[in-house]
Formats: sequence, structure tokens, C-alpha cells
Amino acid sequence: MRFFVVFLIFAFFMGCATSRKTTTAPQKSEETLLQSTKYDESFDPLSLEDDDIVIEKRVQPTVTSTPVKQTNKSEQNTLPDSLLSYRQTDGFRVQIFAGRSIEAATMAETKAKQDFEPKGYKVYLIFEAPFYKLRVGDFTDRNDADLLRSLAKSMGYKAAFVVRSKVNVPEQ
Repeated sequence: MRFFVVFLIFAFFMGCATSRKTTTAPQKSEETLLQSTKYDESFDPLSLEDDDIVIEKRVQPTVTSTPVKQTNKSEQNTLPDSLLSYRQTDGFRVQIFAGRSIEAATMAETKAKQDFEPKGYKVYLIFEAPFYKLRVGDFTDRNDADLLRSLAKSMGYKAAFVVRSKVNVPEQ
């Protein structure tokens, strides 16, 4: 017990002996800091000899009015889409792509537009969380949608299938 008390006294003195006295520098006020800080305002960024980046404006090609497949195979409109008025109704579309990546979906959309729009079918990119889906056509008849599904499969879209959807039908 006596040894333990001596050890505690020794530890106490050793702990006090190793501490250092700290001093703090006097604090400067904000005014003296602002007065002592000087900025070099002589730099002119326009004097740099760097190349300017020029972004060219893309010119949109003129679009001719091509008939667009709306309700069935035999019914095609000769008016451009901007002059037609549409109503939404229950119908069918052919889904050819589903994925989580917007980049993959937009690349697939570009290819699908090249494949299907010349044939008169509209291509839709739809987001239903968490998937981006690519669907083609506006059909009120399931048999017409099945014909497009067969065409899509023959064009290389192996995962094409018919889905129920709201479709755009021209008003009469």
C-alpha cells in the first residue's frame, strides 16, 4: 500500500513537470487585418494569350412532312404533326428497350428513330422509375401492334413486345 501511494505522488509530479506553459499572441482586430492585407488588382485576364473556345451553332435540318403511323396500318396522315391535334386513348405500343442508363437509352432512341420513323412510326422515350423505356407506335388495335413487334424482331430488336399504353390518336 505504501508503495502504491509513493507511486501516485511520483506520477502526479511527473505529470505536472511535463506540461508546458502556452502563450497566445495578441488578437488583431478585423480593422487592422483589413488594413494590413493588400491585394494586387493590376491583373487583367483579357491580356492572356489563350485560345478562345468557339461553340458552333448546330443548324437543324428542315423536316419534310412524312406520314406518321397513328392508329393502324392503312390509316396514314399527310399533314405534318404540328398541324394535327391529338387525343389520348387506351391502346398499344411496342417496347423495344428498357434500361437504367439514360446514355444507353438515348443511344437506342437515336437508332430506333433511324429505323422506325422512315416507316411512319413514332418513337417515345419514357421514364418509369427506375427504368428508361423505349416504345414505338400508337395503335388502337392489338393486331397492328403485333405486326410492328414482328417487324421490330426482324430488324434486330429481339426483346420487343407489345404493351398497353396511352396512345396519341389524331382527332377527326
